[in-house]
Formats: sequence, C-alpha cells, structure tokens
Amino acid sequence: MRRIVLLVAMAGALLASISGSAAETSCNRQCLAGVLDVYLQAQLKHDPSLLPVTRNVKYTENGVRLALGDGLWQTAAALPTYRLDVIDEEAGQVGLLGRISENGNNNWYAVRLKVEPGSRVSEIEVLVNRSISGPPQGGAGGAPPRQGAEPHPLMMQEVSAGGRLTRAQLADISDAYFTGLDTEESARNVRFAPECQRRENGTIMANNPDAPQGTMASWDCRTQFDTGFSVIVTDTRERRFEVVDRTRGLAFAWAYFDHNGTVAKFTNTPDRRQADVAPVFRQPISFYIAEVFKVVDGNIRQIEAVLTTVPYQMESGW
Repeated sequence: MRRIVLLVAMAGALLASISGSAAETSCNRQCLAGVLDVYLQAQLKHDPSLLPVTRNVKYTENGVRLALGDGLWQTAAALPTYRLDVIDEEAGQVGLLGRISENGNNNWYAVRLKVEPGSRVSEIEVLVNRSISGPPQGGAGGAPPRQGAEPHPLMMQEVSAGGRLTRAQLADISDAYFTGLDTEESARNVRFAPECQRRENGTIMANNPDAPQGTMASWDCRTQFDTGFSVIVTDTRERRFEVVDRTRGLAFAWAYFDHNGTVAKFTNTPDRRQADVAPVFRQPISFYIAEVFKVVDGNIRQIEAVLTTVPYQMESGW
C-alpha cells in the first residue's frame, strides 16, 4: 500500500512540476528520466492508471496494438536489468533496452515512450523477445552462448559538450549501418570504429574475444559486413530513429529485417567463399529490432540490439 501511494505521489509530482504557463514547455532530461521511472513502476504494479497519459495514448507490443494494461502490463514481475536508457530532450522521447522478468521468464526487452507537454505519455512501443520464440540466445556465428550482466560501459559515457553531434548526424551515421546491410551489402559507406562490437540479445556477435578465431563472431563489424553475408537480409524497412541521445552519443533505431527465404547461397568469409544459407533463413521470416548505436568521434563504436522473430512482412503499427 505504501508503494502504491509513493507511485501516485511520483506521478503527481511530475504533473505538478509543469504547471501554469510552464505546462507548454518540453520535458527536460531529468523529467524524461522521471517519466520512464514512473512507467516502469506502474508496469511492475500492473496499474496503468499510475502513469500520466494522454487521452488517445497508443500502446503496441511486438508490433500489435493492445489496450493499455494488457500484455506486459499484466506479466512484468521485476524492474528491468541489463538496463540502457536513451534520452532525447529535443524529440521529447525516452527509451530503454534491457531484460525484463515475466513470471520467471527473463526476456530481452526494449521500450520507447513519447512524452507530451505536461509530462503525459502519448506513445508506448514495446518489443519483447519472449523465451517461447525468437532467435537463439547465443551461439550464432561462432559466438559462445554467454551473456554479460550489463551493457558495455561505453554506452553510458557522456560526450563532452563541445564534441556532441547533432541528432541528424547521429542518425545518419547509424542509418548507414542499415543501408550497408540492405542494399550495399558491404561496409564501404559505414563508419565503423576498428573496435566496433555488436551485441544481440546480450550475446557478443561481432568482435567477441571468446569466439574461436576465424568464426563470424570473432571478426569486427567492418570485416563481417565485407563478407557479403547480408544478402540473406532481403529488406531492411521501417527504419526509425525516434530517440537520439546527444549527451551520450546514442542513436536508438527501430526496424524490421526481412528474409524472404529465396537466397540459397551466400558468402560469409573475408575472401567471399560461397556457402549454403542455413535452413532457418530459407523460409519467409522477419526480425523486429530495437538497436542502439554508440557513436564515438564520428564512428560507430558499440551496438546493442534486442530482436525477436515476427510474421514475415509484419508492420510495426507506427
């Protein structure tokens, strides 16, 4: 009972902090972080009434529009772990990538909130890789099926005020990654740092120091792209950079990767030797992806992603 009273007080404080003429101003960084915390606490209590929302608030989960209070609202059993927050004051949006417990299932999770003047939430987009579906939790490309307890420390480091890029610059540098996968099938126009590491659902899939040498997971991001493996990704669509955090140099993208199942051969080594495409990609499937890019000195240095399988060509609803 005491915790519920505290939640109501937190929500009330958010609204009271933006009163009178100030109600038309944007929610600053501290405010956005506070809205995210109220959302997470309300979700944990299975009570959406504890979150200030607009009258027409929209909620989706894995691309499906649900009533506020359905889905994860009913099953969240703990606050997220492996937590990476992304805050965008200019767009009035905040996001999170991490893990969430659903009644004993420790699932990879991402969320995006759009916050309107008055600190009311108008959009909630959720992605959950539930344990009954989705890609393997490790082992692909030679990556040991081992996961860290938290994101790479670089993701939380702030960029000096004088070295911060614009939202457009961060989004453009990161979007080149999707173009390299989609149509260019190489890294020629992707600004990868040599140390670039990619994690998917917590597992290191590029520049993995524990992966056997010569396996896909052992190579850096650029070397992987230049193998030409991405021909199996037949479309990279609905690419959206909704949340861009200039303070930390982060660009948070949402997208779909389509595999139409028709590609039988691909190259997956630096010398571009041909190999058979794995059976899982010889059928029409799509991945719904939430991906955070860390840009350092104008280059992509670290990538953290949460993804899950969805029906082929499914739309996000956004």
